[in-house]
Amino acid sequence: MLDDLAPRFGWASESLRRGATQAAYELTVEPVFGGGRAWHSGVVASSQQVGVPYAGPALVPQAGYRWQVRVRDDRGQWSAWSAPATFEEGLGAAREWPAAWITGAAGAKSLPLLRRAFTLDKPVVRARLYATARGAYALRLNGQPVGDERLAPGWTDYHKRIDYQAYDVTAALREGENMLGAMLAPGWYAGSIASFGPGKYGKEPSLLARLRLDFADGSSQWITTDAAWQAHAGPLVAADMIMGEDHDARRLPAHWDEPGAAGKGWRPVRTLANADALLQAQADAPVRVTETREARRLDRQPTQGATLYDLGQNMVGVVRVRLHGKPGQRVTLRYGEMLNPDGSLYTANLRSAKATDHYTFGHDGTVDWAPAFTFHGFRYVEVSGLDDAPAASDIRGEVWGSDLPETGVLTTSSPMLNQLLSNIRWGQRGNFVSIPTDTPARDERLGWTGDINVFAPTASTLANTDGFLTKWLRDLRDTQKPDGDFPGVAPDPIGIDGGTGWADASVTVTHAVWQAYGDTHVIEENYDAMQRFMARIEAIAGPALSRTHGNYGDWLHLDDKTPLDLLGTAYLAYDARLMAGMARAIGKDADATRYATLATNAAAAFQQRYIHDGRTLSDSQTSYAMAIGMQLVDAAQATRLAGRLAERVHARHDHLSTGFLGTPWLLDALVRGGHPALAYTLLMNTDYPSWGYEVVSGATTMWERWNSLAPDGHFGDVTMNSFNHYAYGAVGDWMFRTIGGIAPAAPGYREITIVPLPGGGLGHASMRLASPYGDIASSWAVDGVHMRGDIAVPFNTTAYVTLPAARIDDVTVDGRPLTAAPGITGARADALGVHFTTGSGVYHYTATTN
Repeated sequence: MLDDLAPRFGWASESLRRGATQAAYELTVEPVFGGGRAWHSGVVASSQQVGVPYAGPALVPQAGYRWQVRVRDDRGQWSAWSAPATFEEGLGAAREWPAAWITGAAGAKSLPLLRRAFTLDKPVVRARLYATARGAYALRLNGQPVGDERLAPGWTDYHKRIDYQAYDVTAALREGENMLGAMLAPGWYAGSIASFGPGKYGKEPSLLARLRLDFADGSSQWITTDAAWQAHAGPLVAADMIMGEDHDARRLPAHWDEPGAAGKGWRPVRTLANADALLQAQADAPVRVTETREARRLDRQPTQGATLYDLGQNMVGVVRVRLHGKPGQRVTLRYGEMLNPDGSLYTANLRSAKATDHYTFGHDGTVDWAPAFTFHGFRYVEVSGLDDAPAASDIRGEVWGSDLPETGVLTTSSPMLNQLLSNIRWGQRGNFVSIPTDTPARDERLGWTGDINVFAPTASTLANTDGFLTKWLRDLRDTQKPDGDFPGVAPDPIGIDGGTGWADASVTVTHAVWQAYGDTHVIEENYDAMQRFMARIEAIAGPALSRTHGNYGDWLHLDDKTPLDLLGTAYLAYDARLMAGMARAIGKDADATRYATLATNAAAAFQQRYIHDGRTLSDSQTSYAMAIGMQLVDAAQATRLAGRLAERVHARHDHLSTGFLGTPWLLDALVRGGHPALAYTLLMNTDYPSWGYEVVSGATTMWERWNSLAPDGHFGDVTMNSFNHYAYGAVGDWMFRTIGGIAPAAPGYREITIVPLPGGGLGHASMRLASPYGDIASSWAVDGVHMRGDIAVPFNTTAYVTLPAARIDDVTVDGRPLTAAPGITGARADALGVHFTTGSGVYHYTATTN
């Protein structure tokens, strides 16, 4: 569903012929229902297949459309028409709907149930239910759930923007009486936000809904939230994202959401003032149950009266339990990421978060229950309050998260690295819940800008984050300060400082989305906000281009501090370079020139102020990594600085000391500076501090700190110690580009670099990436000095391949010399390896490596 009357289209094509490209396309859009006119693009001579804008007659709100495309290749052959795809227009973004915000009776001791009965006396051919809440809601129609979303409508700045959802409920309706019901909970709107308590946007949840009924005779009818609805105290005594849910089944009216249900105890709803916020269709994927996991009952049970279960994976969501009890019996579920040394549930790192759910039986017997309006970060769950402990088969973990399709997969010959990649993926899954959060177990879960600044490229390889991060960038724009600066989190209900490496997410995440998906719309949507931010940090830096800005620095480094002004100047130059490329992409050439000049001048200032005699002023690992990785120095300087970086790594017995900002650049800097073996050493280490240390310590997600669990078995500082925090998972981007070998050479992977670099004792690796143009694949295996591999390049793209060989004669493709292989052009060799170019197709190569 869209509230965009000018949508953009994209498609992927396939061809068995090598080097096939698109020369033209033809696109049609036809109305399915609700009016509107068809659009036929005609034959468009263009190779564009990403971000193609709609250019037809005005689209109609609430109407549905079907579209198809066909393409002509470079030899004049037309494809068949694609299978039809559909989309619907929503109600259109607006400040108000012709409906009322409704809630339950004042002073109720539990959260409300809401309902409205209505009668149908003629056939319905189409029914759409549009709904949102200040808080969280779940809908019921004739006794059945509506939709499969969790925590709708999601987290936004509710004073500025509230998303709504649309549901096709045609099949759920019946002739005669129908019953539409809703449950409400505080959600992010009125519930706890981090450790700051509840009510940061408002004090009580409320519902807004419109049901459109289209009849066979051509007429239509609206049913909206208004004073005709009824309210009743519900079973939720409490429902809080941080604290947990308390469900008392004794309070649930029997058959309350079914037609003909009794009216005892139901009262008129209260209507509340309209929200002065933009209501718009949800553009990102909803939060759903994306997986269920089996539990294992632990042998060791140190807490009397309680039973511990292991889900086998640090995850985010809830547990669904099958319980047997008596009326009034109260069951307690507590959650934790780790176990104490005595085997009991570790909760000290949760701080004020109770992370506890309760269920009270309303009748004797067996129930199947899961919390609906809270979620937890956990691997272990403790159950108490029952006469007999549930069997392990009665405990199932429901994994919750924004439902993002998996796009990138890398496997290697190293079980440790494969587990690390799994940890990174699970860290993303658990922290991408409506917004990119951190620490889903404790009382935080904020959209920290610094974390997603470093992680966005990795995230956008692992999963399709286009809609998710585009939505979050809107959240970020909603937080922008009058002076152009950005805070440390988004949404930002209380005002949290940002600064270098945090506020810069406005530029870096926009750039990462553009690079991953190739559509310049994300640049256009964020351009004004980015310009205001750039003006702000230029003003801070002044004529000397020295930016001192923020409080966090190279967060959680290991006693290897990097001065804030060095970091700030580096980011100023880096941001300006990214801005130059984005400005040029949307035709703002004057801006591009100005930002390119700023980037050059800031890099020169960085060199003059912070680099002397082949060393940086701070001599920290991060300072070298960023200078090289952000391309603030030329190739000769990079080689010299990388030599010193290698010395700094050797001084720590070949271990890292970088924090959040330096870590993403560290391995790249070593490879670019001529030390790939040392980069692999850092990656493959399994003692403290390293990524591998977490893996061999039993981690199944990324840790917040290198020492979240110390080598002596002690937990880190409980005031800030999460075992599910994706920032250090930013190394995934290097692994994809270096081990898998796949990276975008042009936005959206229209042009691809395939540069696999074996090392670290790896025998083989394989990567596949679902790009906007189609699947890209690269696999390789080494045996001594011989390297064999396969690459797959999608239709209408070009790949630039580099293999670690010394001479062109050392490489063959499909059993032929490189220069004679079909589909290969531009073969050459230099100190970096053998390079060649391919068009689309599948290629098998062999190489004698250096």
